[in-house]
Amino acid sequence: MAPKTIQIIGSLNIDLITRTPRHPSPGETLTATSFTYGPGGKGANQAVACARLSRSKNQQQQASSSSSSSFTPTSDINIEMIGAVGTDFFGNYLLDELKASGVDVASVREVEGERTGTAVVIVEEKSGENRILITPGGNASVSPQSIQSSLESLPDLIILQLEIPIPTVTAIIETAKQKGVDVLLNPAPAVENLPRSVYKGLKHLIMNETEASMLSKFLGDGEEEGEEEKRGDRSTPKNMQDLCERFHALGVTNVVITLGSNGVYYSIRKDAEGWGEGGHMPAAKVEKVVDTTAAGDTFVGAYAVAIVVHGASVPDAVRWANKAGARTVEKEGAQGAIPWGDEVGGM
Repeated sequence: MAPKTIQIIGSLNIDLITRTPRHPSPGETLTATSFTYGPGGKGANQAVACARLSRSKNQQQQASSSSSSSFTPTSDINIEMIGAVGTDFFGNYLLDELKASGVDVASVREVEGERTGTAVVIVEEKSGENRILITPGGNASVSPQSIQSSLESLPDLIILQLEIPIPTVTAIIETAKQKGVDVLLNPAPAVENLPRSVYKGLKHLIMNETEASMLSKFLGDGEEEGEEEKRGDRSTPKNMQDLCERFHALGVTNVVITLGSNGVYYSIRKDAEGWGEGGHMPAAKVEKVVDTTAAGDTFVGAYAVAIVVHGASVPDAVRWANKAGARTVEKEGAQGAIPWGDEVGGM
């Protein structure tokens, strides 16, 4: 039987990472603790998460040492990355890193004369929290026309984020709907110009609490100024369920909202009016938070693998993704911190 396929369509960036005792104030200059660079981009991170979490590190190493130049999946799932990089050192570097994790990069274009996307990441050592500035580079060239041939196949799931042009994202979602392919949308970063039509018939919507609140307000469904304070803690089950049901009413089947150290809230649409059935899961145990940069992308990848490969229910997929994200924040960096399947354990 042919392996199942997950297509990740999105950004590939080189991460320029500075670690600092604290974030500088406006106009302030600080001496940083360290500087490194590494592979990143939400699309590439999620592709690596899908690939690593669907196999063990030993499986991939054995396949890499014995395989030819053509791509061969090392487990019962094929992970395809679709996007664009520049014709520079960083572009080649990113492709090599993806292949080392078991990702098929045949559909990643190298755009002549363009620079590879970059992300400047500042990580505060004490809390592990980060601030990120993105320069799109080659990611801005990802258009519906440029990836049309890649969409001719019918994967089991398409994963999208919002670090490529929004018209491209909306066109892909419409094409997937027409072909009956499930889509997982991770609307990060949250943008104001995401049309309502995106949500109709969307199978999976995964976002953090800030993104969920912002998108709800962009849709005109958020609270008025000061209303949030009256409602109290947004992460309580009642408030989270209300938020999920706003997206259910627009046509989303499964809504998942990550809450950082407060865990995860999920809801499954139960009727056409938008009523859903939800639940809260506490955060998985973490020995020490070192870097949260790739936690969300790891969660998305783990959730996708659980759904596609293992046929997991939404609660079980959330539970395993929660564990995978917890392992990620215990290490430095983005892709380098993403665990392999055997490092997370069984579902």
